[in-house]
Amino acid sequence: SSGQLRIAWRFSAQLESYTAKNDCFQQAAAAIRVRCGQLDIDENARIKAAIAMTLCELATANHSPPLECVSFTDDNEIADGRPRLPLNTCVEALSRSAQYWSSYSGYLREIPQLCHAFQRWHDIDVARETYRNATLEVAELLRAVHGQAERSRAAHSDLEGLLQVQTPTLVLRVI
Repeated sequence: SSGQLRIAWRFSAQLESYTAKNDCFQQAAAAIRVRCGQLDIDENARIKAAIAMTLCELATANHSPPLECVSFTDDNEIADGRPRLPLNTCVEALSRSAQYWSSYSGYLREIPQLCHAFQRWHDIDVARETYRNATLEVAELLRAVHGQAERSRAAHSDLEGLLQVQTPTLVLRVI
């Protein structure tokens, strides 16, 4: 319906705006896009994605993340290889700040909607590609039918020419 398309467009535009931001948002949005199927069923994956987006927002605002969440920053994970603390430890730390909690809970709510919007646009792209392929196939079929019709007309014309040449000879032999 048009209402669903408007909602899908809004959230797709929002996801695109995240990918247009700094590298942190690009990486987080790309991870969300790749794991959308998993995010539908795995609460921990949604929480992890919301934490990643929240940490990007904090970094953009030059705020230090809570110490319990430092192990969830990409730079830290790559640099020292320390195991991450449990997700709930970081979530609890985010809940101690109204601003941090607002960001986290907003991203947590948005992720399923963003995935739904992405899936809708993906489905539309697949439908367009299917339509394009079907159109190309029909065009090829029409070219083949047209070619066959041209060959049939040429054969019919040749046959008429032969009949016109043969008809007077047959009439003369009958007489």
